Amino acid sequence: MAQEDDRLLTGLTLPSRYEALVRKVGPEVLRLLVNPASSTMEVLEEAAEAVGSLGEGVFLPIFAKSGTGKTTLAENLTLFASRTFAPTLSYSGSVDSASLIAALKTHERDVLPADDARVIPMNVDHREGAPPSEVELAQIKRFLRQDEGSRVLLIWPETSRAIAQSMADSYREVAGVLPLAIPVEVSGPGVDSWADLAAQTLVLANGVDSLEHLVDLDQYEPGQFASLGDFLKQIAIDFNARKLQLARATVRDVRLSIVWVTESQGHGVLSTLSSSRRFGMLDGVALVQACADSVIGQWWAAHRGLLVQTIVALDAHVVAVAPPLALATMSRYSTLPAYKTALGDLGYATRSRADVTSYMLRSDLGRRLAGEVRAVGEGRGNPAEEARVTFAAVGENIGFQGGRDKDLNRAFGDAIRESGVVGNDVDITTETALSFLPTLIPDVGVDDSSRVHCLEFTYRKGDFLGTANRSTVAQYCLNKLKNYARAMGWVGAGE
Repeated sequence: MAQEDDRLLTGLTLPSRYEALVRKVGPEVLRLLVNPASSTMEVLEEAAEAVGSLGEGVFLPIFAKSGTGKTTLAENLTLFASRTFAPTLSYSGSVDSASLIAALKTHERDVLPADDARVIPMNVDHREGAPPSEVELAQIKRFLRQDEGSRVLLIWPETSRAIAQSMADSYREVAGVLPLAIPVEVSGPGVDSWADLAAQTLVLANGVDSLEHLVDLDQYEPGQFASLGDFLKQIAIDFNARKLQLARATVRDVRLSIVWVTESQGHGVLSTLSSSRRFGMLDGVALVQACADSVIGQWWAAHRGLLVQTIVALDAHVVAVAPPLALATMSRYSTLPAYKTALGDLGYATRSRADVTSYMLRSDLGRRLAGEVRAVGEGRGNPAEEARVTFAAVGENIGFQGGRDKDLNRAFGDAIRESGVVGNDVDITTETALSFLPTLIPDVGVDDSSRVHCLEFTYRKGDFLGTANRSTVAQYCLNKLKNYARAMGWVGAGE
């Protein structure tokens, strides 16, 4: 299992046009973000009604400023009125009846169900600024009045009101009385919603929470921009500059995983402190909310942009290690006689290298080290309940503090090395300062020459990942993040 090749930070994007966002995450996103203005949808529904009642297609010139969303709307009408509109045919050929009919037949054959009777939007999006000639307008009229084009809404987008009006006037001269007033001005989302749209776009495009704090959306005044597209483009430009600045300021790619080794069988409270979009990735907002009254919670609340920067730049995750993997690692790789004796007295036999490898590869820790992102249940093997009881007894009778945690860190380092989960060409260290950041001493460091994955282990007895410890867990994670931010040079020594 190979690790991911690219930094999360440099891979972040902010599409400045919704066409790009649709290509990345799919058209369903539009229903969440850009529901058309009710006045626009009313006109489109009137046009569809005219198609159905008159038995002929309708020509519909539309206009709006660039970046308003007119093309996005025309291309995705079926998402906003699925009972009325079939999927859009995006047309870029010659504007003559024969070519239009040929493209329509292909669309009906390849895209539409055989019994689909909905109106078919046909979007002519390649002729902006070049309105149809009188001959082409005559061809459009002919196409829409033939059987083949009789259920087509032919949309012609324009940015110029004057050109759209001239086009409409010319078509009226050719076609006579029309069923609705043209051209139609398309209204996009209101200015007061643009900042929220930008924040949602950042999240949807990247699957990372709270990225709006990385660019500080409050510094932008939407009313100063001509369109939503211009607003998003400026934020995208600044966003790209910011992330590249952060990447260049980092000597090497450093990643962080905080690893909780406890009696708890699952992810527990960690699920409420991490992203719902990227399994295990820390959620800065949730962390601060969980311990809002604490000193560390208040400090990060005053540095939210830095918090998001730290989480994203370090691709900071949190994972849980359940008793089966913890005991297998302890039994095979710990050098402390107390653990060996305790496990033997409890009837727990030393596990083989193959056993530890099996537990490691299917654990959330192993999957994180391998660059995989989906969660699996760790509560398997030994069996799970027996392992929990054994781990609880070791925690109660021996404990994990007083220097024992350093032995366990080394044991997990050995388990990671021998399992092969990170490959063979890696340098795994324990309690050793990074050569390029001497103030940073991870519990376990996994260096594959392209990046260093820092693992910070914490060992707790009892069902520690229960809701009662949510604030304690959050504070621990926030303190680790602050320590790393300071070591990376993002926080001043006196802060």
